[in-house]
Amino acid sequence: MKTTMSEFEDPRKARALRAMMGLVNRQLRVIPFVAGKLWTVESSMSGKPREYTVAHGVVPGFTWACTCPDWQKRHEDCKHILAVRLLVEQQV
Repeated sequence: MKTTMSEFEDPRKARALRAMMGLVNRQLRVIPFVAGKLWTVESSMSGKPREYTVAHGVVPGFTWACTCPDWQKRHEDCKHILAVRLLVEQQV
């Protein structure tokens, strides 16, 4: 399967790639808070340490939610949600 340049320009794919790279490079650290519902995600990807909360099935009207500015603005899966989902799906 050939990858085109436009695939890298897709914001959803770019976020997924950043989530994977953040986990691999240990710039994203996922800490379970309430099993299956809440996680703390420590991020150092922007160079400045930050902490966000990712929620699953907790915020009315949304399956997934995050306290980061990206999710607050777009209401689409951010790299923090994607990082949590990657780890949760690996444990199944």
